[in-house]
Amino acid sequence: MAENSEKFENLLNLALDATEREREKSLQLGVGFEPEEKRWELIVKYSGNIMRLEEINPQIRVLELMNEYAILNVPESAMGQVAAAQEVEFVEKPKRMYFAVRRGKQESCIPPLQDARHHLTGKGVIVAVLDSGERAILLPCRPCGQE
Repeated sequence: MAENSEKFENLLNLALDATEREREKSLQLGVGFEPEEKRWELIVKYSGNIMRLEEINPQIRVLELMNEYAILNVPESAMGQVAAAQEVEFVEKPKRMYFAVRRGKQESCIPPLQDARHHLTGKGVIVAVLDSGERAILLPCRPCGQE
């Protein structure tokens, strides 16, 4: 079991407390965890020099994004170091995304792209939405087939 923290989202703390078997059975708890290497992929909001984590522990890998967000790849044994880092403000785990309803696909114009001609499924595509709450970008929406 890895160390929990108030900086960690509730789902991450729950995943850290779960057994390996519970993670395997859950659709969400195991997302972002590499059981063979016992490593977590994490999304972090930070301030300051996040690269300091790599200096403290070379097993922690940091990929800086924009607006003080980063993706960390962390051994389970180093989760306490992430929690203790003063640069780290908030940590969450990746989430599994899936369509819950057919209507959402229809309104997003997905079915025409999944026909026999195009056969686009999205398999292997990873999408992340990082929302700082500072800006809103509104794009006009057109019904399928309209230019």
